[in-house]
Amino acid sequence: MRRNLAWLLVLSVGIVGVLAGCATGSPLGRMSPVRPLAAYEGDDAAIVVDAATKPEPTLELTKEGVTVRVQYWRKYELDRKLNKGTTTSAFYTEPTWKQGDQVDVFHVSIKNDRKALLRVALRDFYVEDDLRLRADMDGNIFRALSEDDNQKRLLYKKGRDLSIANGFETIHPLLFETAVPKGEIEPGVTTEGFVPFYGFKPNATKLVLTISVEAAPEDSSIGRYRKLDFQFPFGFDRSIFAAQPATVRY
Repeated sequence: MRRNLAWLLVLSVGIVGVLAGCATGSPLGRMSPVRPLAAYEGDDAAIVVDAATKPEPTLELTKEGVTVRVQYWRKYELDRKLNKGTTTSAFYTEPTWKQGDQVDVFHVSIKNDRKALLRVALRDFYVEDDLRLRADMDGNIFRALSEDDNQKRLLYKKGRDLSIANGFETIHPLLFETAVPKGEIEPGVTTEGFVPFYGFKPNATKLVLTISVEAAPEDSSIGRYRKLDFQFPFGFDRSIFAAQPATVRY
């Protein structure tokens, strides 16, 4: 009797798992823990979600002639792109590492359709979560890492060998930071690339990516730069985060 009950319990758990997979349309390990919200309303109503982009949807927001597009890349997809043969991904990270040694990565694109210059700096790129000790407190802030900071992070955890050196060399031309060596985007120019951030806390439920740019006045060469803030809320799912596949090498 106990054996029969045990088999029934196993069968029931299996059925629940199958139904959960069917309900989402995809196994949790193939989904991203960082996902667009179901709808963007109120102050976020101008955000456009492009669900056709791969490997994840892209969020787009336009203000005063500046268009910013952001796309989260989960670890598995970064591994597929960068963790190959004799190359170790410069974004290599493990869930067992402490949070300060992990990274989460977005691909960022900024298009300048204004008649004047834009200034950009990684110090103005950050992610905030919804974890607060008190209602009157802010959430945790996760800053963007410079190329130098990211190299120090990975060398501290992995040391330098040929595969690590290859990883740094591979990612360098693909970084947003590399695309703006002077921290400026000229009129009519689109600049894009990967931006790593310090790893997010897995018990968050909502993340807001903020990207700020400074816009020069369009009507005169004399004037003050104005700050334009672009904010992109995302949902975060801990169960999906926990189900992500282990590091892969191709």
